Amino acid sequence: MSDTQRSSDLAPPCRDLRSKEMYHQPAGQEDDEFASGIYWCCRSQESFGPDGQPVGKRECCAGRVCFVD
Repeated sequence: MSDTQRSSDLAPPCRDLRSKEMYHQPAGQEDDEFASGIYWCCRSQESFGPDGQPVGKRECCAGRVCFVD
């Protein structure tokens, strides 16, 4: 695993990222085998962000134009 990949795994995602798991799993808990893997942006209300790019735990990170810390 590269250092870049490790740092993106540790970095918190954008505050506007949402998933149904966040409503029933404790914060910081790893995804379980039943996780949906479906994400949406709170700002765009879609599976893509305001910048038109897909959303997800790894995609919504610092460096994106729409990222909110």
